[in-house]
Amino acid sequence: MPELPEVETIRRALSAEFLGRELRKLTVKERVHLLKNCGARRLRERLLGRSLETIGRRAKYLLFGFGSETLVLHLRMSGRLLLAPAGHTRLVLEFAPAKKLYFDDTRRFGALYLQPTAELDRLVPLARLGLEPFRPEYTLKGFKGLLGSGQEIKRLLLDQHKLAGLGNIYACEVLYLAGIHPQRPAKSLAPAEARRLYLAIPKVLQAAINAGGSSIDSYRHPDGALGGFQNEFKVYGQAGRPCMACGTLIERIVQGGRSSFYCPSCQPRGL
Repeated sequence: MPELPEVETIRRALSAEFLGRELRKLTVKERVHLLKNCGARRLRERLLGRSLETIGRRAKYLLFGFGSETLVLHLRMSGRLLLAPAGHTRLVLEFAPAKKLYFDDTRRFGALYLQPTAELDRLVPLARLGLEPFRPEYTLKGFKGLLGSGQEIKRLLLDQHKLAGLGNIYACEVLYLAGIHPQRPAKSLAPAEARRLYLAIPKVLQAAINAGGSSIDSYRHPDGALGGFQNEFKVYGQAGRPCMACGTLIERIVQGGRSSFYCPSCQPRGL
């Protein structure tokens, strides 16, 4: 699933291509799974003839601002926004002059919403999002406030209602950078550990954004190019390989049905 760095990379690329362009045609090729709170007819009535004024992001959601209406898109597992058609086109947006944007989604898990711009915060998926890195509310005090439970810290980082934007890849990488075992109870973190983790999250995410995201499955830039952060992974997918810092072999465990990768020496279990 594209995580915050991949979605931010897409947002920046699309802003350069489409901002200020008028939407002339909208073709929905997948209605049942894709459209969540609107139909194709309503989309056309509300959006055609309008210019795309902004492209924003909230966690893993893309926000296409057409003045008083905003198109909200979550790519989910396999969704891609491309400048050329691929094999599983679900939506086509045609802008003037002569520019098309294709939403390609092999597994059909993508979700599309139409919401009045003034009421974006009321859209349920957005309203339920937790603290988000890079936003003003992401403070050390607010972050520490999430750590009062016995929940495993890796699983807490993946809970979008608590901390929005992280997925499995970057949760593994930030825990490694912070030197924290993924199975540690959140409430067991000492103040210094909580601060290290708080600082590691935006640091890893920014490095991934700078590298254009991670292409390990279907993720591509809109022009089809690959991201580059997969070449910088310290632990994710590195089971059996030596840790770059200490030489200990990276290990893999399963938490909540997802693989976690860590260095047993740099990230001791402790408690």
